[in-house]
Amino acid sequence: MFWVINAVLLLNSFESRADVAKVQPNNASIVQVSSNATHGRFALRVEFKTVQYPNIYFRVGQAFDKGDWREFGGLAVDVTNLESEPVSLFIRIDDDFAADGRVHCRTGRTSLPPKRTVTVVMPFQVSIPPGMRGGPPLLPNSLTMTDTYGSDLDLSHIVAFQLFLVSPQKPIALTVDNIRLVPKPNFHGIVDRYGQYAHGDWKGKVKSDGDLRRQLQEEEKWLKFHLPFSDRDEFGGWLKGPKLKATGFFRAAYVVDGMETEPPANLQQGRGRWWLVTPTGRLFFSLGVDCVRYDESSPLDNREYLFSWLPEPNSPLAQFIYRWHFLGYTRWVNFYAMNLFRKYGEDWQRKWLDVTVKRLLSWGFNTIGNWSSAEVFRARKIPYVVPIHISAHTYFQTAWQRMPDVFDGRFSEAVEQTIASAVREWKEDPWCIGYFVDNELSWSGWGSDLVNRYDLPRRVLANDGNLPSKREFVRLLRAKYGEIERLNEAWKIKVASWEDLLSRPIGLPEQMTDECVADLSEFLTHFARRYFSVVRDALKRHAPNQLYLGCRFAPKPMEVVKVAAEFCDVVSFNIYARTVDENEWAFTNTLGRPCIIGEFHFGALDRGMFHTGLVAVENQAERGKAYQAYVRSVWKLPAFVGCHWFQYVDEPLTGRFDGENYNIGLVSVVDYPYWELVEAARRTNGQVYRQLTSIWR
Repeated sequence: MFWVINAVLLLNSFESRADVAKVQPNNASIVQVSSNATHGRFALRVEFKTVQYPNIYFRVGQAFDKGDWREFGGLAVDVTNLESEPVSLFIRIDDDFAADGRVHCRTGRTSLPPKRTVTVVMPFQVSIPPGMRGGPPLLPNSLTMTDTYGSDLDLSHIVAFQLFLVSPQKPIALTVDNIRLVPKPNFHGIVDRYGQYAHGDWKGKVKSDGDLRRQLQEEEKWLKFHLPFSDRDEFGGWLKGPKLKATGFFRAAYVVDGMETEPPANLQQGRGRWWLVTPTGRLFFSLGVDCVRYDESSPLDNREYLFSWLPEPNSPLAQFIYRWHFLGYTRWVNFYAMNLFRKYGEDWQRKWLDVTVKRLLSWGFNTIGNWSSAEVFRARKIPYVVPIHISAHTYFQTAWQRMPDVFDGRFSEAVEQTIASAVREWKEDPWCIGYFVDNELSWSGWGSDLVNRYDLPRRVLANDGNLPSKREFVRLLRAKYGEIERLNEAWKIKVASWEDLLSRPIGLPEQMTDECVADLSEFLTHFARRYFSVVRDALKRHAPNQLYLGCRFAPKPMEVVKVAAEFCDVVSFNIYARTVDENEWAFTNTLGRPCIIGEFHFGALDRGMFHTGLVAVENQAERGKAYQAYVRSVWKLPAFVGCHWFQYVDEPLTGRFDGENYNIGLVSVVDYPYWELVEAARRTNGQVYRQLTSIWR
């Protein structure tokens, strides 16, 4: 039976034995209980077993009659986590019985806080406005699943949904109740005149220009009593620690008992750790913030209805709506800069720079991270890193983005020209730590299986002979095997000739022979060596005194990581996780190079934002706690010389160029600090050198 209450369609609240019988448990046990009921008298207690995907399954015609969900915005369920630790809960909705976890289905994930009852909402795509990754809340005070993946659903033909866990390490008990479909939101006027969510209220929300000025006065008082830490030198290095050789530029050193020495083959066998060293010879651990800038905007075209207010053409604020032909958009709005103008007046850029530097130093940060404004570099108050992005002539498609073809003869020329131009202003500046070149290149797919791991060489083979990398791969194979029959035997494929292998796309089976895997691995290493050597050589020609900080790995096949360690001064990774696991990242102890984290963050939905970003937490206080736990986990790994938070200000509520609209800033769109986060960061950042002392003494 369905109950429709205020446009909410109740699917099940487990009030009768018949309601419970509608549920199909798979590797889970269920029982009707009277505790933790949120609708009616009863709820469903579920114990998930220790298998890969334990679930409770709801099938159309059995658990629910209505498979047309087009009039609804999302699926909601009240869940009580009976465990003493967070639990990752997944919801999958299928629009066809052929759903296999990738097609004909969509899956959402959220983290349930321990010993708490929460309403979990999985929004449908219709609940997210165009050009945005996350939409307005469907239910107040709910836990919205912003981390969803899979295919877009045919909401006219929903056949099943399930609640499941992934490989729990012990039996997990949850109580489930009040499963329902909730209405679609009204998108009109959801953004107020300050770029905030119009239909909510929270600490720090601005309702008038006077609020902006009051917040500024309060922060000025706070900054007077929270000065930069006294144990830092002018570059943010450890003033009270050992003094090493000063070269006038940043460099890296392995240090034991305050003395620079060669690192052991495995850092776990030594007592020291890697450090960066300031131009004056002080030890330096890089605590950075990415995207310290004010120019991130959101597209306006065909989305004006989202805004309850936009400036008139003759208003001084109209300067923050501008034309830019990019990704199909022509008009953009920048509410953050608009609010800076309201807050600081005509001289807002200079005042923003002044207060931003004061903030970061007070909060204990000592590095301006990637994609930040050059005007922050030029202030020369905080060391900085410079991003460089190579624009190659030839690319080929990989699992999730294009990859430059490094065997195109023009690749070296492109690298040379790009790097020469990019370093020109910074190469003699001691405040410049070094250069990240490229970002999250598609060295592999995201999975751990061999098909994903060797996606790059497989994609090269899937091209024809017009791709230079395909020609190089075939050259290597021909030199190794000589006769095409030997390759066919080794790989268990059928190719007529070397010319045939070269001229047409070759698709490999998912089940590859050991010889095939070895050859793919060898080519991946060869490809990486070409990439890193060309970039390293150009960088050292044009900026010999500064550090090559790597390519900011996201996928990280070990063949490529090891090659990076041969050529980079520092190997970089973007690591989005609650903490940096010592076991997973133990390989960094044997690279022979220091490592740095280019990106991490945590987000929540308690301050009017629509998406948490890549790692969700419950609220702003938890963002602060998560920051502290993450940084402390980095300190435990002796290869790491820093970690950089992504990013300084929240992304626009209505999405940046690619739709991201994450609560990942240290400050909000009204330039108001998330005090729970920044004060927690200040406490931990201020301890960095005292905490790391024990590593080498």
